Amino acid sequence: MVSCQGLPKKYARVIVNLTARALNHPFTYAVPAELAAEVKVGSAVEAPFRSGTLVGFVVSLDDELTADALGHEIRPLIKVLDKAVFWGAELLDLTHFMSRYYGCLWLEALQAAVPAPVLKSVLASLHAKRRSHLAAKKHPCSHVSIAEYPAWKLTAQQELALQAISESCCGGPPVLLYGVTGSGKTEVYLQAAARCLQQGRQVMVLVPELSLTHQAVERYRGRLGETVGVLHSALSIPERRDCWLSLQQGKKQVVLGTRSAVFAPLDALGLIVIDEEHETSYKQENAPRYHARQIAYRRAKHYGAGLVLGSATPSLESYYLAQQGRYRLAAMTERPQGQNLPEVHLIDMRQRGKRSKMIAPPLAEAIRQRLADKQQVVLYLNRRGYSKYLQCNDCGLSVGCPHCSIPLTYHKNKGHMRCHYCDFASSPPDLCPNCGGSDFLHGKGGTERLFNEVAALVPGVKIARMDRDTTGKIGDHERILREFASGEAQILLGTKMITKGLDYPMVTLVGVINGDEELNMPDFRASERCFQLITQVAGRAGRGHLPGEVYLQVYNPDQLAVQAALQNDYLALYSAEMTLRRSLRYPPFCRLVRVIASGLDEMAVSVQVAKLAEYLRQHSRDAEIVGPAPCVLERLQGKYRYHVLCKGQAVQPLVEDISAYLEELSRRHGSMSVSFVIDAEPQSLT
Repeated sequence: MVSCQGLPKKYARVIVNLTARALNHPFTYAVPAELAAEVKVGSAVEAPFRSGTLVGFVVSLDDELTADALGHEIRPLIKVLDKAVFWGAELLDLTHFMSRYYGCLWLEALQAAVPAPVLKSVLASLHAKRRSHLAAKKHPCSHVSIAEYPAWKLTAQQELALQAISESCCGGPPVLLYGVTGSGKTEVYLQAAARCLQQGRQVMVLVPELSLTHQAVERYRGRLGETVGVLHSALSIPERRDCWLSLQQGKKQVVLGTRSAVFAPLDALGLIVIDEEHETSYKQENAPRYHARQIAYRRAKHYGAGLVLGSATPSLESYYLAQQGRYRLAAMTERPQGQNLPEVHLIDMRQRGKRSKMIAPPLAEAIRQRLADKQQVVLYLNRRGYSKYLQCNDCGLSVGCPHCSIPLTYHKNKGHMRCHYCDFASSPPDLCPNCGGSDFLHGKGGTERLFNEVAALVPGVKIARMDRDTTGKIGDHERILREFASGEAQILLGTKMITKGLDYPMVTLVGVINGDEELNMPDFRASERCFQLITQVAGRAGRGHLPGEVYLQVYNPDQLAVQAALQNDYLALYSAEMTLRRSLRYPPFCRLVRVIASGLDEMAVSVQVAKLAEYLRQHSRDAEIVGPAPCVLERLQGKYRYHVLCKGQAVQPLVEDISAYLEELSRRHGSMSVSFVIDAEPQSLT
C-alpha cells in the first residue's frame, strides 16, 4: 500500500473576502495540478466566485470532498497570491474559535491575527482604511537606543512572585500578580522573561497604551537586547511587516506591544505577560471584538506557556478567579526600596462655587511648593478640550452635535466646537439658536482650560500636556515624555494616558481633578473604574527617594470607590462590589453578551431589535434577556442605537443563538437598513 502522506491535496477550503453573515463559512475549491506545490494551509489565493473573483485564505486541504461540498460545482483556484504562509495551524484554530465565541466573521478574525502590512499589496482591498501616511514615517519606539538596564536584587515578595511565574511556565496555573504601584512588577517580568529565554522559549509582553511602549522598550531592550521586537498599530507599514516576519522566522524572541501583538507568530511561546491587565483597552471595540486576555489564555494553554496578569488594581473578575483557585495569586504589597505609598489628601469640591477655578487652593499651594523645591508634578483630568459644552444662560440649551446625542466640546485654542465621536466641528455660536440669547456658560473644564489655569498659576514653568489633541502625530507621546523625563517640563498634565506605567523619581505630587467623574457613568463597573483610575494615577507619586503626596478633588467624597482609593483598600472595594454584583447578577456571577442594533430609521431599529429580543427569550431559555432599550448614546454618527443585554452562564451558547438569528435574517433579506453588532463580554454599556 502506497502512503499518501505528503502528497498534494486535491481540495482547498477557503475563506473568501465576503462580509455577509450567511456566507461566513469556507468554500471548497479544486487545487489545480500546476498550483499543488504552492497551495498551503494559510496561503492567500485568488478564487472564482459567481461571475467574478475574490481574494481568499486557505484554512484546510483535503483529499476528499467534505459533506457540505457534495452536490456543488467545484471550481479550481486561479492562483496563489503570495508564497508566504500567513497563518499556522494554531492561529487558524484560534481565529476559528474567535468567529464562534465573539460572533464575528472568520475573515475578520483572520485579518486581526496578521497585520495588514504583512499581507502586502495583494490584500490592500481588505484594508481600505489603512493609514497610508504611516508608510514613509518611522515610529520612535522601534529605534530606541539601547542603554543597559541592569537587574535588581529582588525582595522576598518579588522572589515569591517570580517563582509562581516560573511554575506557571512549567504547566502551573496563570498568575495574577497583584502588586501595589511602584512594587517592582516590571523587574519581576524582566527576570521571568530572561529565564524563559535561557530555556530557548519565546516571550510576549502586552502593555495597554501606546504611551507606555517607549519606556517599556527602553527597559526590555536594555535588559534583553536586540532580541526584543516592537509590534503595534502606530508603527510604519515596513516596520510592522519587518517585526512580524522577524518573529515568524525566529530572528527575534520577544515581542512587546499593545493589544494586537497578542497574535504575534511565536511558535516556541513560553511566557505571556499582560501588564495592567485591568485596562479596558485590551478589549477591541470594533469587529472582531476580542479581548486580548482571553486570546492570551488560549495561546498560553496551547503552548504550555506561563501566563501572568499584573496590576495594582486587578479587574474584579480576575481577582474573583484567583479567589476561586483558577489563577494563582501572588501579592506584592511593598515598594522595593522601602518607600511609603503617597499620602492622599481629600478635597471636597461641593463647597466651591460653579464658576470657581479648577484647582482648589490647597492643591495650588502644593504645586507652587513642589516646583520651588525643584520637584515634578503630575495633574490628571480625564476630559480634553476647554469645556465639556456651551450652554445658553437664558434658556439652558446646550449646543449639541447634529449627528450624535451629545453636546459639542469647546476647543478654545482651535476656535471651534467638536464632537469626539463623529468628528463634526463648527464655530461657537454668537447667539442661541433656540432663544437668541448671547450669554453662554461653559461646562466642566477640560485639559486645555486646566493648562491655561496652571500656566497662570506658575508663570514661566514648562508644562507638558498629553491628550488626544496633543498626540495626533507619530512620536508625540515620546517627545512629551522625553521633555518630562529630562526635567525640561516640570509639570505633566493629561488624560487617562498618563495614569499608569510611568515611573519618574522626581514626581512627588499628583493632583487628581474631578477624580470621581467616572461614577457618573451608567455602567455596573463605574465604581471599579473610578477606584482604578484614582489609585493608578496616585501611584505615580513618590517612586524615588522623595516622599509623595496626592490631592484628590471630588464631588462625592463619601462614595465607597473614593474612600477605598483614599485608603488604598482594594479588598474593601472588592468585597462590597461582589455583594452588589451577586445580588444583581452581573459578572463574575454571569456572562454578558450585548447586541447593538443601529440604523437611520429609529422605528425600523426599534422593531428589528424587539424581534431579536423576543427570539432570544424563546430560544435562550437559560438566559435572562434585558431590553431592548435605547443605548446611553442613543444616536451616533447619524444612526439611532438600541441594545439588548443577555445574561447567561456561558458566552458561546448565547452568541450561537444570536448568530443563528442574524444569519437567517441575512439569508432572507440580504443587506438591511438595520445593522447588528454582537459584543461578547462587553467592557462598556454606553
